[in-house]
Amino acid sequence: MLDDNKKIGIGLCGIGVVCVTLGVFLLFDRTLLALGNVAFLVGLGLLLGVTKAFKFFVRKEKWKGSTSYFLGISLIVWGWPFAGFLLEMYGIWKLFAAFLPNVINSLKLTVPGASTVLGMWPLSWLCSLINDQRRLPV
Repeated sequence: MLDDNKKIGIGLCGIGVVCVTLGVFLLFDRTLLALGNVAFLVGLGLLLGVTKAFKFFVRKEKWKGSTSYFLGISLIVWGWPFAGFLLEMYGIWKLFAAFLPNVINSLKLTVPGASTVLGMWPLSWLCSLINDQRRLPV
Protein backbone atom coordinates (compact mmCIF):
# COMPACT_ATOMS: atom_id res chain seq x y z
CA MET A 1 0.00 0.00 0.00
CA LEU A 2 0.89 3.63 -0.14
CA ASP A 3 2.12 5.39 2.96
CA ASP A 4 1.17 8.98 3.72
CA ASN A 5 4.25 10.51 2.07
CA LYS A 6 3.51 8.77 -1.22
CA LYS A 7 -0.13 9.86 -1.12
CA ILE A 8 0.91 13.47 -0.48
CA GLY A 9 3.53 13.16 -3.24
CA ILE A 10 0.94 11.97 -5.75
CA GLY A 11 -1.33 14.84 -4.75
CA LEU A 12 1.46 17.41 -5.09
CA CYS A 13 2.48 16.05 -8.50
CA GLY A 14 -1.16 16.36 -9.59
CA ILE A 15 -1.39 19.91 -8.24
CA GLY A 16 1.82 20.71 -10.10
CA VAL A 17 0.45 19.42 -13.39
CA VAL A 18 -2.80 21.37 -12.87
CA CYS A 19 -0.92 24.59 -12.07
CA VAL A 20 1.34 24.24 -15.11
CA THR A 21 -1.69 23.56 -17.32
CA LEU A 22 -3.49 26.61 -15.94
CA GLY A 23 -0.32 28.66 -16.43
CA VAL A 24 -0.22 27.68 -20.09
CA PHE A 25 -3.93 28.38 -20.58
CA LEU A 26 -3.54 31.80 -18.98
CA LEU A 27 -0.94 32.81 -21.56
CA PHE A 28 2.14 31.54 -19.75
CA ASP A 29 1.55 33.05 -16.34
CA ARG A 30 4.91 33.01 -14.54
CA THR A 31 3.47 32.51 -11.08
CA LEU A 32 1.38 29.45 -11.94
CA LEU A 33 4.19 27.88 -13.97
CA ALA A 34 6.71 28.37 -11.15
CA LEU A 35 4.24 27.13 -8.51
CA GLY A 36 3.47 24.07 -10.61
CA ASN A 37 7.16 23.27 -11.02
CA VAL A 38 7.83 23.58 -7.30
CA ALA A 39 4.79 21.42 -6.43
CA PHE A 40 5.84 18.80 -8.98
CA LEU A 41 9.42 18.64 -7.68
CA VAL A 42 8.34 18.44 -4.03
CA GLY A 43 5.76 15.79 -4.93
CA LEU A 44 8.37 13.77 -6.81
CA GLY A 45 10.67 14.02 -3.80
CA LEU A 46 7.94 12.75 -1.48
CA LEU A 47 6.83 10.05 -3.91
CA LEU A 48 10.25 8.58 -4.64
CA GLY A 49 12.14 9.77 -1.60
CA VAL A 50 14.66 12.58 -1.60
CA THR A 51 17.75 10.46 -2.33
CA LYS A 52 16.11 8.47 -5.13
CA ALA A 53 14.73 11.63 -6.72
CA PHE A 54 18.16 13.27 -6.52
CA LYS A 55 19.80 10.18 -8.03
CA PHE A 56 17.19 10.17 -10.81
CA PHE A 57 18.05 13.72 -11.84
CA VAL A 58 21.85 13.37 -11.63
CA ARG A 59 22.25 10.08 -13.51
CA LYS A 60 24.76 10.24 -16.33
CA GLU A 61 22.30 9.27 -19.06
CA LYS A 62 19.73 11.86 -17.89
CA TRP A 63 22.02 14.92 -17.95
CA LYS A 64 20.41 16.49 -21.06
CA GLY A 65 16.92 16.22 -19.64
CA SER A 66 17.88 17.40 -16.16
CA THR A 67 19.86 20.36 -17.44
CA SER A 68 17.15 21.54 -19.80
CA TYR A 69 14.41 21.01 -17.19
CA PHE A 70 16.16 23.08 -14.52
CA LEU A 71 17.24 25.73 -17.03
CA GLY A 72 13.61 25.96 -18.13
CA ILE A 73 12.51 26.52 -14.54
CA SER A 74 15.19 29.19 -14.19
CA LEU A 75 14.03 30.95 -17.36
CA ILE A 76 10.45 30.95 -16.07
CA VAL A 77 11.54 32.49 -12.78
CA TRP A 78 13.70 35.10 -14.54
CA GLY A 79 10.80 36.31 -16.70
CA TRP A 80 10.95 34.30 -19.93
CA PRO A 81 7.99 31.95 -19.42
CA PHE A 82 7.46 30.85 -23.03
CA ALA A 83 11.11 29.96 -23.69
CA GLY A 84 11.38 28.37 -20.25
CA PHE A 85 8.27 26.29 -20.83
CA LEU A 86 9.57 24.99 -24.16
CA LEU A 87 12.94 24.12 -22.66
CA GLU A 88 11.22 22.49 -19.70
CA MET A 89 8.99 20.35 -21.94
CA TYR A 90 12.07 19.13 -23.82
CA GLY A 91 13.62 18.21 -20.47
CA ILE A 92 10.49 16.39 -19.33
CA TRP A 93 10.43 14.46 -22.60
CA LYS A 94 14.08 13.43 -22.20
CA LEU A 95 13.60 12.50 -18.53
CA PHE A 96 10.29 10.65 -18.61
CA ALA A 97 9.93 9.32 -22.18
CA ALA A 98 11.00 5.84 -21.14
CA PHE A 99 7.96 5.63 -18.82
CA LEU A 100 5.39 6.65 -21.42
CA PRO A 101 4.75 3.21 -22.98
CA ASN A 102 4.04 1.80 -19.51
CA VAL A 103 1.73 4.71 -18.69
CA ILE A 104 -0.19 4.29 -21.96
CA ASN A 105 -0.60 0.55 -21.48
CA SER A 106 -1.73 1.04 -17.87
CA LEU A 107 -4.28 3.63 -18.99
CA LYS A 108 -5.61 1.29 -21.66
CA LEU A 109 -6.01 -1.56 -19.18
CA THR A 110 -7.32 0.23 -16.10
CA VAL A 111 -9.30 3.32 -17.15
CA PRO A 112 -12.69 2.53 -18.68
CA GLY A 113 -12.98 4.00 -22.16
CA ALA A 114 -9.31 4.98 -22.41
CA SER A 115 -8.62 2.15 -24.83
CA THR A 116 -11.34 3.48 -27.16
CA VAL A 117 -10.16 7.08 -26.93
CA LEU A 118 -6.49 6.17 -27.39
CA GLY A 119 -7.48 4.03 -30.39
CA MET A 120 -8.88 7.00 -32.33
CA TRP A 121 -6.80 8.42 -35.16
CA PRO A 122 -4.62 11.22 -33.83
CA LEU A 123 -4.04 9.58 -30.47
CA SER A 124 -3.49 6.12 -31.95
CA TRP A 125 -0.80 7.54 -34.22
CA LEU A 126 0.87 9.25 -31.26
CA CYS A 127 0.65 6.10 -29.10
CA SER A 128 2.18 3.94 -31.82
CA LEU A 129 4.96 6.51 -32.30
CA ILE A 130 5.74 6.45 -28.57
CA ASN A 131 5.64 2.65 -28.36
CA ASP A 132 7.85 2.17 -31.43
CA GLN A 133 10.40 4.74 -30.32
CA ARG A 134 11.10 3.23 -26.91
CA ARG A 135 11.83 -0.42 -27.64
CA LEU A 136 14.47 -2.11 -25.58
CA PRO A 137 17.52 -3.38 -27.45
CA VAL A 138 17.47 -7.13 -28.02
